[in-house]
Amino acid sequence: MRKYLFILFLSYSHFSFAQLFNDEAKLALVKRTVDYIYNVQEDSALLYIDSVKFQLPNHPVVPMLKGMKILWENIPLVTVDSIFRKFRHEMNEVIKLAGRMDGERQEHPEAIFFEMAARGLLAEYYADDDQYMKAVGEASKTYQLLKLGFDLQEEVPEFLFTSGLYNYFREKYPERYPVYRSFVWLFRSGDIEKGLEQLQKASDVTVISRVEATVYLAYIYLRYEYKPLKAQKYLYNLQRQYPNNLYINAKLLESYADGKNFDKVDLTTVDRLLASDRPYYQLAGKAFQGLYHEQIRKDYESALKHYKEAISAGSNIQGHGEYYRSLTYLGMGRIYYAQGDYRNAEYHLRKSLEYQPTQVIEEEAEGLLDLI
Repeated sequence: MRKYLFILFLSYSHFSFAQLFNDEAKLALVKRTVDYIYNVQEDSALLYIDSVKFQLPNHPVVPMLKGMKILWENIPLVTVDSIFRKFRHEMNEVIKLAGRMDGERQEHPEAIFFEMAARGLLAEYYADDDQYMKAVGEASKTYQLLKLGFDLQEEVPEFLFTSGLYNYFREKYPERYPVYRSFVWLFRSGDIEKGLEQLQKASDVTVISRVEATVYLAYIYLRYEYKPLKAQKYLYNLQRQYPNNLYINAKLLESYADGKNFDKVDLTTVDRLLASDRPYYQLAGKAFQGLYHEQIRKDYESALKHYKEAISAGSNIQGHGEYYRSLTYLGMGRIYYAQGDYRNAEYHLRKSLEYQPTQVIEEEAEGLLDLI
């Protein structure tokens, strides 16, 4: 669940009230800063963060923006020691400054959001780094803050997003992973349909949480509801706004990955991934390049070449890129099966099942294995 919590708690950093949210000029400045962060424009983001600091000195929004910048420049490899130390420092600054706003009362909505954001993100990345005791401590404090937002949706529509995520995943996650059912009773019940409605409304009517609500709706339709065309609509609009964001580019390509409409892919999206010097996006780009040659050009030799390059590009990535590996091995398995090389087909299809495949990939791989 860590990966899902990442986007959930990142989103909280965008909200602020009283000192910030009710000041349209300052809010516009923060929104512009966030846009540069999402579009991974480092120089402009730094310039605008400095402007926010000038307007809002000693405010938790400043270290939060710095932390967001670190995240989006390095996603998903944030737990590398040198990166995480910088990120952790900024989150601790957020907690300290939020505490000065509200003390121990937990009544100030702005302070609640920023402390919740910082603690949630720390829990996420402590867990990602296998520091489970620290992760549990931060997650417990985060949940207590999250509960305070359940009754604030009418007063503050931005809470539609946080409540929507909770309502959806409180029920959906243990439904998909039954092993978690034994302890979710500790948390208040959710509502899948209500959660989706809240997220959609947040995507339509909120100001600050719009992008995160849209990203998360797309992710849900890709990985949980298996409705890639719905995800595609959201991701296409986001990509137009943030073309430099490689994460959004990769997710947009995933929405085409069932092969039924991969011919409609704008190949410049693949090129953006391939142009990155980061192995994670090389892995993703080569996987989609292989899929294009397999599904559209029917050039199996070129497809195998790109698929093998994808595996090589991601060979040193630990704990990330499982989806792209699974997609790649499935593609190779399909090709070997079509060529009558059943030994290689079986090997690669079984490999695709080792990397936490989506239900769609799992069903296709198992279906082909049954034919061998």
